[in-house]
Amino acid sequence: MARAGGGCAGGPARRAGQGRADRLRRAPHGAHALIREADVLVVGAGPAGAAAALELTRSGLRPLIADSRLPDPQHGGPRLVEPRRGGPGGHDVLLNQATLRTLSAMGLAGRLRLRPVESIELRLGPHDTTAQLPPTHRFPGATASVCDRDDLDGALLAAVTRSAATCLKGTVGAIIRDEAGRQLATVHRDDGPPVTVSARHVIVASGSPPSGNGLVCTRRIAGTGLGARFVLHLPAPRTADPAEIPVCLWVAPGAEEGILTIGAARVGPADPTDLLDLAVTTLRAAHPELTMASPCGPPVTGPLNSSFTPGNAVAEGRLLTGDAAGLVNPFTGEGVSYALQSGLIAAQAVAEHQDDPHAAGRAYKRRLSSAFVGYFETARHAARRYHLGWRVLVSTAGSTRPVFAKARRAVLLPEGLSGLTAAELMPMDAADVATLTPFLLACDEVAVSTVRKQWPFIARLLIAGEQGPHRRLRPAAPFLGALLSAGKLPDITRATLAAAIELATLGALSFLGPMPPEPERGRTVDWSLTAGVLAGDFLLAQATRLVAASAPDVAWSFADWLGELAVLRARRAHPGHDAAAGAVFASLLEFPARIGGRLGGAPPSVIEALREYGEQCGHAFMHAEDALALRGERTRMDLDLRSMLDGRLSAIPDLLGEDAASAALDGDPLLLGEALTATLKAGFAARNAAETALDRVPHPRSARILRAFLRAVTQPMGFPPQSRSA
Repeated sequence: MARAGGGCAGGPARRAGQGRADRLRRAPHGAHALIREADVLVVGAGPAGAAAALELTRSGLRPLIADSRLPDPQHGGPRLVEPRRGGPGGHDVLLNQATLRTLSAMGLAGRLRLRPVESIELRLGPHDTTAQLPPTHRFPGATASVCDRDDLDGALLAAVTRSAATCLKGTVGAIIRDEAGRQLATVHRDDGPPVTVSARHVIVASGSPPSGNGLVCTRRIAGTGLGARFVLHLPAPRTADPAEIPVCLWVAPGAEEGILTIGAARVGPADPTDLLDLAVTTLRAAHPELTMASPCGPPVTGPLNSSFTPGNAVAEGRLLTGDAAGLVNPFTGEGVSYALQSGLIAAQAVAEHQDDPHAAGRAYKRRLSSAFVGYFETARHAARRYHLGWRVLVSTAGSTRPVFAKARRAVLLPEGLSGLTAAELMPMDAADVATLTPFLLACDEVAVSTVRKQWPFIARLLIAGEQGPHRRLRPAAPFLGALLSAGKLPDITRATLAAAIELATLGALSFLGPMPPEPERGRTVDWSLTAGVLAGDFLLAQATRLVAASAPDVAWSFADWLGELAVLRARRAHPGHDAAAGAVFASLLEFPARIGGRLGGAPPSVIEALREYGEQCGHAFMHAEDALALRGERTRMDLDLRSMLDGRLSAIPDLLGEDAASAALDGDPLLLGEALTATLKAGFAARNAAETALDRVPHPRSARILRAFLRAVTQPMGFPPQSRSA
């Protein structure tokens, strides 16, 4: 047993002022029982528990972390005694961009043997291995690596042993609360009498309970041919039965060359052997290079708990994290990033409310609700919505509509929120960011609370990102900039109108792109068309409701705007109609700027300048998308050049004609160069026109925010970052 007052490896004793000292004494009612007092008891030494313990020590608290797999104090070492999900051989895990950032901040990324993933691909299609292979969606810009799960656990544990945390090897049994409100946990040890830990706070990170609502299985195989690609398969439903349970399959590069990991996850009852057999059969059919691959390790299986809801993440005053809280994506079985994030959130809530466990619990639930918007609701709700989402994702596998491209990334790709939005940040100084942030926070809160109950996945698309979230491209930014155009401080209640504008914008995107093919005859549901119409109508209806309740003075203008968008979409969707490609995006950005100026009290001349600015921003956005697609880079709509042309979401045909655009698509280098030159010229003209309009906006802060938005819009075209001063 670790000595009292020291770290896991006999580290330095607590300094004065670091909180309540860790005390060890005999229990009053038993000669063989010991009582140990600690600030916080962390149950479990996996990713969530280790992250929580490390964050607590950084906050000046002394946590006690208990786990039966901790190294023996007499024969210490940094590794866990056994792999997390049992069996020798272990398995490899995918670490997404957010996880890598977290591990780097913890000083651990350099201690892991990481193998970078070259590409992340998604295949949505049939179970039937004789059917045509489903389309492949590649996610450019996605950053990930793989590493051995045991290495990850060992690195986290080694960091804990070097910290001021106290480690206790043993199994945590019953936890009760005494009359003073402290938590009493019995820790059963193999080499000594049980220990009762008394702590004001308890963080539970003990993994998924055996009664989890699903199963995850992995196995290492020896094989080559896939390189360093990570491929995720979501087979189509076998039947029309709405009770059919989703299954997700994947193959990932191993941490070592020549080794791959196959895996499968399923919500609901499943036999692990059958699940892995399905994975092998499906993956081999899609990837013939796996035919000769052979197992090189035993199956690793474990329960999958995806029943998370923030309200159930605090039980009996204890904060549940990671798998224990059900923080696992049921589509993919991915949970490491959620475990790390929830462990950090729990520790931060405790550190801020050291003397009030109830306040810590409330803070924890609030932060979880914000951090995991739209991924998880109640278990019953999730079962219904995930089934709908699963069918929609599969049926829209070939769709090039922006909203479906975004949904695929939001729901399935384990990369964190920052991967859903444009990488470009608005170049702003601290004072302007301070002006923008509270308003956009209020906008987010209204928008998310409006949709998360009925359409939780849509709520994911309303969050701007993890890094610089309030400097990313979004319609609420020019709306706020225009509100400031008369020099008045913005009314925070206008954030509701900003939320309505963003919901309507997303609703409009739901209808952009080519119509799905005619469905097969018979009693089948066209999930693609149904979901697009339902989502679009729902968003537009909610936006209209918010406007009627919060800004009835602009209700007619808002309705006219929605009508104009509908006409422009319809005209653009059909070849031969005269609507320019940028017209829809011009309208999407013109209205926020114009109505913001009107509500801000700007004179008519400034309102007209703001209208022109918004229109030109929309055209510049369209040309920037074309420039990215022509260079083969990721666009802000997550579409490639072919998808943009097929969906009539490109201005290239307007510049060069339909025939030239098709030839450029076929890879003619001369026409590609000509298309890029024409695109940049048109984009430059749109940017200059927007800059000229901004010259007529007299208020400096308003012009700075609007100019920062314009620069972020046009940055992909390679224009110099510096522009004329406001």
